[in-house]
Amino acid sequence: MYKVYIEDNVVVFSVRPVGDPSFVTFRPAAGEPLSVTKLLQKVQNSKRLAVVSDDIEQVFADFRASQRFIEAGGGVTADPQGNLLLIFRNGRWDLPKGKLEPGERIEDCAVREVGEECGLSGLQLGAFVAHTYHCYRMHGEWVLKRTSWYRMRYGGSQRPQPQTVEGITEAVWVPQAELTPKLENTYFTIRDVLTAAGYVK
Repeated sequence: MYKVYIEDNVVVFSVRPVGDPSFVTFRPAAGEPLSVTKLLQKVQNSKRLAVVSDDIEQVFADFRASQRFIEAGGGVTADPQGNLLLIFRNGRWDLPKGKLEPGERIEDCAVREVGEECGLSGLQLGAFVAHTYHCYRMHGEWVLKRTSWYRMRYGGSQRPQPQTVEGITEAVWVPQAELTPKLENTYFTIRDVLTAAGYVK
């Protein structure tokens, strides 16, 4: 199953219906091309769409190929006290992440981006957490971004420093007890990542 966020809509690609009545179910015909525009037409007012097919891998591959595809890496980073590293960018709380560079391994990308966006060195890479998918417009065209998320540990003494040239105004360690209020102002994808990582139920 794949979950793609398109603006404030969620589209699930699945072999079978999701079992949630709030989702509109769409079964594309064999070989029927799918685009973001078509999916937005199908989702209409429900904001939730389930694309269902026995050959869902091919359906999703065709959808992915219909637009520019970008790879990114990011981190769910904790310190020895269990505090979580968050950034504040574009008016919302977020996790540090960034685009893959040519020839770079996705794991190295994730560590590099967390280090650059928060001014930290000596990050320790941990286990893979999840993929998230997000469609957005870039220069008038739709783009599909897949972010690979990894657990990370930081045991150094540096204080996080926001990478202001990337629009980040804060980079802070957040105790788990203070996490919920901040997640009221974040993205759906970030909630999904933190749920997969066990920070959110």
